[in-house]
Amino acid sequence: MRIRWVFMTVIFGVFLYGQGARLSPRFQTVYILQMSNAFDQHLASRLTAGRVLWVVLDPRSADAVMTESLDDNFVSWMQRTFPPVAGTTTNDAAGSVFPRSGDLHERSRGTVFLVDPRKRIVLWSACELRKDTSSAEADRAAIRMANGLKAAFGKK
Repeated sequence: MRIRWVFMTVIFGVFLYGQGARLSPRFQTVYILQMSNAFDQHLASRLTAGRVLWVVLDPRSADAVMTESLDDNFVSWMQRTFPPVAGTTTNDAAGSVFPRSGDLHERSRGTVFLVDPRKRIVLWSACELRKDTSSAEADRAAIRMANGLKAAFGKK
């Protein structure tokens, strides 16, 4: 189920990208959750150096969140950090838009998600399978992801 949902998200993103869809310019800041093999550090460096997004240190001041997993831990963190605004409806744990997975060994292995935590939707995702866990390979993957996100924003 999880693999199918991630696959559909990627296919939908490719479809939108092919149709010229762009991410809203209202997304200017991002909070990056800790990722395996310190990939969050490489991504933060490349997103700021390429002027794609500003990386913030306080999640509450972020327009979006980057994560490598859409598991129960992420959903719980998001609900604690971004509680629903009074008068709005949000998905509860049983009806969440995010897939459920109790198996943390299913971690993304190169997939990164840009999430709007207030609307609880995945805005963008990409997968960069790395050949190894070296810092140089992580930096190359971060460059490719930053360039892909930059294109999704329509930035040159």
